[in-house]
Amino acid sequence: MLKFLKQLASESLVYGLAGIASRFLSIFLVPIYTRIFSPEDYGVMSLVTTTMSLVGIFVILALDSAAGRWYWDTKDENDRKTTLSSWFWCQLVVASSFCAITLIFSSELSHWIVKDGRAAIYFQISAFALPIGLIGFVTSTWLRMQRRPWATTFYALGVNIFNIVMTLILVVFLRWGLLGIFYAQLFSAIVGGGIAIFLMRDWIHPRYLRFSRLSDMIKYAMPLIPASLAFWIVNSCDRYFIQNYSSTAEVGLYQVGSSIAWGIALFTGAFQQAWGPFSLSIHKRDDAKEVYAHVLLAYLWVTCVGVSLLAMFGSEVIMIFATQRYLGANSVIGLLSLSYVMIGLGFIASVGPTIMKTTAPTGFGVTMAAILNILFNFLLVPLWGKTGSAVATLVSQAMMPIYLFYRSQQMYPIPYRFRPATIIFITAIIYIIVGALWQVHHLDPTVIVTKLLLVSLFVPVAFMARIITPDQARKLLSSIPGMRKEPV
Repeated sequence: MLKFLKQLASESLVYGLAGIASRFLSIFLVPIYTRIFSPEDYGVMSLVTTTMSLVGIFVILALDSAAGRWYWDTKDENDRKTTLSSWFWCQLVVASSFCAITLIFSSELSHWIVKDGRAAIYFQISAFALPIGLIGFVTSTWLRMQRRPWATTFYALGVNIFNIVMTLILVVFLRWGLLGIFYAQLFSAIVGGGIAIFLMRDWIHPRYLRFSRLSDMIKYAMPLIPASLAFWIVNSCDRYFIQNYSSTAEVGLYQVGSSIAWGIALFTGAFQQAWGPFSLSIHKRDDAKEVYAHVLLAYLWVTCVGVSLLAMFGSEVIMIFATQRYLGANSVIGLLSLSYVMIGLGFIASVGPTIMKTTAPTGFGVTMAAILNILFNFLLVPLWGKTGSAVATLVSQAMMPIYLFYRSQQMYPIPYRFRPATIIFITAIIYIIVGALWQVHHLDPTVIVTKLLLVSLFVPVAFMARIITPDQARKLLSSIPGMRKEPV
């Protein structure tokens, strides 16, 4: 049991290194950005990026999930190459088609969505990056399928560092403004795509393309396409509600809060990348269900401690990495952080349907969450602005794993301990509320120490939930160099 948990933690850590490093470099740019860009600029960037992520859903067609399922169905390398090659060429054709459509309607998109015709060029640059960036996406997925976390990390980290360097050159030194950000993304996609083609040259050769395999994969992925659309609604449509009921500046503040909340997404995203291959690789073992059950509590406790820290120190983080005019983002940091935790929880909850080779529960769950998200945004954004939208996001994100756990238990029962999981979740909610109400306007050492002491109260929850026993804690401490008592 412990062996598998360590293996999953190890792979999650490696996958997270690229995200942590690139995010650290991105955070390094925040103090510069907040002095170059206004909240309105952040809002424009967020709206363009959100819209292109919607286009990406129709480009990917959920075939990444289908490719993973067929890849793990066999150990024959040629058969696996058939899966990857069929997926790659299909995605490239679809991405190129949507690139052309976006270029044609870029002017209309800028007026409809951003309400500013000058944003058309941002859509055009993003359109060119679409098919090129897709090549890198396929390669990253392929590396994860092969259980090569270090290769995945170095590839992603290299592309991200190049992107950040180009952003510094174009935005900070050449003063290209938002245009520099989108050009940097295009240039990094070109470099990453070139490396990707070299790495996968033997796997994506057209001779491996099989339309029969592609047809089967599309049939498997079809229920996930509306699910992916619904997932986008849950995660991204809030920007449009905030702009409609408030302003582009509020969208910018929401985006800054979301960027800070990404501190949690670094871990949850790494976990999600590791979880799929890991969970499927052990599903035939006798103790697989016990491993899945332990992962649930361990994941929740670790992520909710991180959420509590971000929620309690949101104001301090903003003052360090931004300016006073961005303090309004504090109210959404904790809520959005916990929503990222719910996304990862959905991956754990979907292990049963995945093993049973059905995607219908996932499709229904995310559709339900999308409907709730729209409903709550309509109700809460006019009352609470961006905070109401963050609440709508969290509630809808939480409903999806709740439903998936319910359906998964009917199909593939796992001995989860839901009561301690609920205690962990409620504890995190309490910290989020306290953090949102306790907003400070200057760095005070006394306040910082007080907040740290409050967050440390989360430690006893680990023992209450029986994530770890006192005896296990003593053994863990004794294994740390310098902590073991030497015999006299």
